[in-house]
Amino acid sequence: MSSIIGRIVASLVIIGIYAFFAFIISTAETLATGTAAGGQFENSDLTYLRLLGIVRGFGWLTSILWFSIALTLLAIWWAPLKRGLAAFTAVVIALLIVNGEARAFYEKTERTEAYTIMPNESAFWIPDVGDNKNSQAQLESEAYLNEKKLAVKRFIIPHAKLTNTGGYLGWDFYVPTGRLILVDRTPFSREWVDADDRGTSKTKQGFPCQSKEGLNITAGVSIGTSVLERDAAKFLYRFGVNPPRGKKDEMLDRTAPEVIFTSVYYGRSLREVMDDVGRKKVQTLVCAEISSRTFDKANDDANAIMAAVEKNVRDYFASVGVTLDFIGWGDTFEFDKDVQKAVNDKYAAAKLAEVMPILQALAQIKIQEGMGKGMGEKGLPIVVTPGMFEALTNAIKTAPAQ
Repeated sequence: MSSIIGRIVASLVIIGIYAFFAFIISTAETLATGTAAGGQFENSDLTYLRLLGIVRGFGWLTSILWFSIALTLLAIWWAPLKRGLAAFTAVVIALLIVNGEARAFYEKTERTEAYTIMPNESAFWIPDVGDNKNSQAQLESEAYLNEKKLAVKRFIIPHAKLTNTGGYLGWDFYVPTGRLILVDRTPFSREWVDADDRGTSKTKQGFPCQSKEGLNITAGVSIGTSVLERDAAKFLYRFGVNPPRGKKDEMLDRTAPEVIFTSVYYGRSLREVMDDVGRKKVQTLVCAEISSRTFDKANDDANAIMAAVEKNVRDYFASVGVTLDFIGWGDTFEFDKDVQKAVNDKYAAAKLAEVMPILQALAQIKIQEGMGKGMGEKGLPIVVTPGMFEALTNAIKTAPAQ
């Protein structure tokens, strides 16, 4: 019995030594691979080889440690094994050796996790621990562009065991040593108008505003924006990432392993931001300019309104990492039907007033021409008005004598 107790104590000491070195290796692996992974963004073959070397090196070191402990325990328990205590020994070893299966995220085995970064994406690698302010890295796509080349990279996510994630006698998890964050820089353009036969959407997307007097004015806007690589971090800081979701697109509990161990996060797209915050900001600025003017003044100042809107939109978007490519009126101003009719009538009356004397003179000429033609063809009218009689009398009086 004392021999068995001695072997158990010795086994516990060996397991304690294993746990200590496993913790040291895991901590060093997390720091080393987290820092080295960012080097994959560099335009160098050596950085990729260095990462693989570090990952493989720690894997071999862990394996050597495990086999050393396993052989030591086997040596300690060899005599009982020979005496028929194999089953007891197997149970002891299974319970005491904390190695077992490894997991990446919530997977059952360690595996290579690779992602491809496309030319329209900005990529950031941020180590989970340590000096990740200075060790984080970014893929410099613009540097490729300056040399008329495109930046496409396969990025390997390194993993390391997170100590005690499986419990005292459970299986520790392999977890990512950092996070890859991708920002989609695909440009955005929209025509926010009320028309159902044109624009970006068949639904009404114009901006309903009011003049200073409270008259309804609906304006349509055409806009284009983009995220430049130099602004990707600012854009990401302001609008964040899309949280991981389940297979049925449901929100996941942040304490769930598939959330905690997520390696790649995707930033909110420019389309999401512009269709939400961007559109609301543009509408606020457009309506602020229109509502500060009377109805007539708003019509007269359409260009001045858009100039002010463009400046304010450009300044706001620049502060959140978005570049304004263009903005302008995407449609005519629209009013209530009664107001529109009044505007049309007023415009017609104003234009007629300018040419009314000419129209009256032309009408008078037409009347005189008609009367002259009628008298030439039919003779004097049967009915002679007093005015006509007076005019004839005066003509006879003034006629020269024969």
